[in-house]
Amino acid sequence: CFIHAPTSMIDASSRGGIIKLLEELREEQGTSIIFITHDLGLAYYVSDNIFVMKDGEIVERGHPDKVVLEPSHDYTKVLVGSIPKLYRKLEDL
Repeated sequence: CFIHAPTSMIDASSRGGIIKLLEELREEQGTSIIFITHDLGLAYYVSDNIFVMKDGEIVERGHPDKVVLEPSHDYTKVLVGSIPKLYRKLEDL
């Protein structure tokens, strides 16, 4: 299932509602959703797997804990460094 759901440039409450609806849809339909975003913090929260792309190529992929908490590619490290420290797990990054 591929859904284009705009979640950037909207208030946090609306974004949360959209994310919740997508999660419910995923559970009800028993399907996967491809969620494309520049917000690695949000990707960490909603994903079972994260793929990091740079210049059209996948440079890192894996479980969100592995990709975000132990990034191996320099570009992923830059993205992780730009995540607001909103999650307790991410405070030590």
